[in-house]
Amino acid sequence: MLSWYRSPEAEEGSQGKLNLCVVPQISLPIMSQLHSCAQLFLPAEDSERAIQAALAENPKNAIHHSGTGHIALALSVRKLWAAGRTLRVSFRGGSDFVRSKVKQYAAIWSQYANIHFEFVAQEPAEIRVAFELNGQSWSYVGTDCLAIAAADPTMNLGWFTDSTPDEEFSRTTIHEFGHAIGCIHEHQQPKAKINWNKEVVYRYYAENDNWSREYVDQQVFAKYDAVRDNIESSKFDGSSIMEYPIPPGFTTDGFTVGWNNHLSANDIDFIGRMYPFHPSTKTALETGSFNTMSIRSCDRPAHENVGTVSFALQRPSPPTLLLGLNWFDIGPGVKLRLLCKVPDVGKTSARVNLQSWGDTTHSSSGCSWLTAPGGDSDFQSGQFSTADDHDSSKPQALTSRDITFAKSYSAPPKVVVWLDSIDVDHECNPRVIVFADNIKADGFTIHVDTWGGSKLYLGGATWAAYSASRTDIRSGSYNITDVRSSDKPQLLNAGQVAFGGATFSKPPNVFMALNSIDVGPGTNARIRLSASDIMTSGMTWHLDAWSDTILYSAGASYIAFNQ
Repeated sequence: MLSWYRSPEAEEGSQGKLNLCVVPQISLPIMSQLHSCAQLFLPAEDSERAIQAALAENPKNAIHHSGTGHIALALSVRKLWAAGRTLRVSFRGGSDFVRSKVKQYAAIWSQYANIHFEFVAQEPAEIRVAFELNGQSWSYVGTDCLAIAAADPTMNLGWFTDSTPDEEFSRTTIHEFGHAIGCIHEHQQPKAKINWNKEVVYRYYAENDNWSREYVDQQVFAKYDAVRDNIESSKFDGSSIMEYPIPPGFTTDGFTVGWNNHLSANDIDFIGRMYPFHPSTKTALETGSFNTMSIRSCDRPAHENVGTVSFALQRPSPPTLLLGLNWFDIGPGVKLRLLCKVPDVGKTSARVNLQSWGDTTHSSSGCSWLTAPGGDSDFQSGQFSTADDHDSSKPQALTSRDITFAKSYSAPPKVVVWLDSIDVDHECNPRVIVFADNIKADGFTIHVDTWGGSKLYLGGATWAAYSASRTDIRSGSYNITDVRSSDKPQLLNAGQVAFGGATFSKPPNVFMALNSIDVGPGTNARIRLSASDIMTSGMTWHLDAWSDTILYSAGASYIAFNQ
């Protein structure tokens, strides 16, 4: 099963087309009469509003990979609702019996995912279900529902009557509500390898639906690309509720898919990872992100960008919140200035400010956050800035400080360092790197450096340390120079990193933040950090820029953990 994809509203020339698949009626032979089921995409003019809605709903939508060669890279985000969300669902039509069946089968998702539905008698509602009996069922995908005019439905169930068989209620309702929480069609995911008998399929749809060959290509044979389209997927699952029957004649090798009326085991596992249930704990790590695009558009630069992040875990007292930069888009010809700040922290939420100052044109930026676990004396953290060493009016290339742990370890621990602030001149490449060395049981040396003539007025780093023997946490770093040389700049950069040690019992949560940058002067400084294919043993990282930015190199640190 698939989670979110990059919607076509970010593609040039998209006009909000339907992505159709076919659903045979249960009472008829599989090749005779067909209903059509559709994922609806927003038109291009609504993309900015949809992006802001997605980020405001779930800031984590910003930090998972959405690679593309277009300038729209910065505007590509996932469409998942926030875990634990209760979505209001209204009905526009339908008999009492039909409505009861929709309620019954929609609720099945909530048995396996931390997402819930409240069926309301009056709107407003995030999901608005129509029952126009036109032979077509469709739904907008995930948080795109928030961008739909309140007068319009976000879903249609186009063939439900009081005589509809229970299997059809199950299959279609679970499927359409799957779209509503962010899933796409299984046969179009990157790992689907179906050997279509194209001439048979062309002929079938031409005779039965009057579809052109081009339209069949678009709606049946087209597949999403994991990198280009920001697909997060499991292995192809022919028994997924998001897949429909494929007759043997549609394929060259006899591959077929039967009737899928229920969630498969892979569906259950995957949706549980997309909408995880959080344990109630005092000490567990928790991570998330904040992006300025959740509170304003990138074409309205601002110095003060304050937003609220919410915690899922229950705590008896406010946690320590650690921040790190994971994204920025700063205008040309001005200093690159960014500062992560935490104005206040409560037990259930915190306010975060991504701040700039002076003549900096702050188009957009983002940060990752990590709660330092209370009551865990093994996990220690702190901050260091060049301002702790010298005045910003006297920039220097190399700055270091010996850090002493509040409590010594029995052996040298793991130490992770990342950027939380920067003020660097624009006349030369904006360059900065933070790292730790000389790691001992009682402390380490932290470095905030630049090179090549760059002027670093301010550089800030946050650090975290934990016992190297721990198996519940893994950490490390990666850099663009792991996959190419810095003298060959390119916009899109990806590589794999292994977590090391025994594999996690399930795909971990991953905190990621930048630890170095080197971009060319004279254009917008743009970097976006993200990850995809997060597995129990490792992940794929992405360090990307877009438009005219010259990205020589960048690096990031990560902390992976299971709750």
